Amino acid sequence: MPYSKLHPVGSLGKPWGNRGELALRLDGINLAEIHGAGVLFVELDGSRVPFFISHIHEHPRAGAVVKFEDIDNPQAAAFLVNAPVFAPPGHELPPEGEDEEEGLDPEELIGMHVLDEEHGPLGEVVGTDGTEDHPVMVVRHGDHEILIPMVEQMVVGIDLDSGHLVVRTPPGLVELYRGH
Repeated sequence: MPYSKLHPVGSLGKPWGNRGELALRLDGINLAEIHGAGVLFVELDGSRVPFFISHIHEHPRAGAVVKFEDIDNPQAAAFLVNAPVFAPPGHELPPEGEDEEEGLDPEELIGMHVLDEEHGPLGEVVGTDGTEDHPVMVVRHGDHEILIPMVEQMVVGIDLDSGHLVVRTPPGLVELYRGH
């Protein structure tokens, strides 16, 4: 792909968290404008190298955070800090009125039985917490409560008919709440 067809987006900031995510400083572009890109090009040593997006989302402090496939820790992401970022031509805006996180009201999950892929049954959703932008499920089993963020990476499947919600919690989250 000719470099002249790529659109400047901004630059990468410092590693964010411990999973290889990076802050993404956007220059005059809205995150929704690169929503469907799937790949961003990072300028390294004068060449624009494609990096496939694992996930990308807005963040209140960082502006935006991006995770590229095959970059799984801050050390692996460090070589990308301050590199200019470009998007391919033809990236599309999400359809009018449609948002990737929209569609299910967190309150609809109350009463559902939560199953974790690794830990099995976790309990029942008894409420929600957090903010509108960052909702959290409150799951209770006996005397134990677990707070699970409602993010795309953790919610694997929802079956409203059977009342089951399948999640993939990050390592250590369940143990933290269970006191192990």
